[in-house]
Formats: sequence, structure tokens, C-alpha cells
Amino acid sequence: MSTKLCIEVPGMPAAGPYSHAVRAGGLLFVSGQPGFDPATGKPSPDTAEQMRQAFRNLDTVLRAGGSSLDLVANTTVIVTELANFPLVNQLFAEFFPTNPPARMTVNAPLPMGLKFSIGCVAALPDA
Repeated sequence: MSTKLCIEVPGMPAAGPYSHAVRAGGLLFVSGQPGFDPATGKPSPDTAEQMRQAFRNLDTVLRAGGSSLDLVANTTVIVTELANFPLVNQLFAEFFPTNPPARMTVNAPLPMGLKFSIGCVAALPDA
């Protein structure tokens, strides 16, 4: 029988009542990570820095859940402005330099001044 383990990362902000990640069935399901700075709990007004922070936050949650960027199989990205799509591609190339994950990108509004969010499904190395 499979079990579910909710992962909460101390010091990592969340935009609502949800787990940062959930381990289940040999996979890690990571909630959309916004570009909140963990030190301030707020997003940078600079779009590029906010997006880069979201990738760093994703990496932090993956590690806390026992996985890594190398094991990400699928991502879901929300971007508020399609004009930022080239930056999304640049950051994907930087954070996933080889064997990039499958990706779905959605253009939609986000709350609290956010311009970007990224969630994923990653394999667990011990599964």
C-alpha cells in the first residue's frame, strides 16, 4: 500500500494553505513555487530576479523532499506576461542544462504581485 508524506520546508513562504510538496508512489509532487524571497516573504519587483528566485525555491523544495532538479520529469509553469517567455526559456536552459523535463506553460494572472510560478513532478532516487 502506498503512503503519502507531506513536505513542509521551514522558512519557505507559501501563498496559501498547501504543502510545499507531497511524496507518493515513488514521486515528488511539488506545488507551484512563486518567486518569494524566503528572507522577506515577498517577491522582488524585478521580473527576472523573481523568476530566478522561483527556480531557486523549486530546487530547495526538491532537495527537502529527497529529489533534485536532475530528476524532474514534468513542470507546470504560470507566467503572467507572454513577453517574458524568452526569459522562461533562458532559465530552463540554465537550471535544466541536460535532459530537460517536459513542460506545460500557461499564461494566467497570479496574486500578490507574482509574475511567475513553477511546479513539478520529480522522481525519487530511492524509488
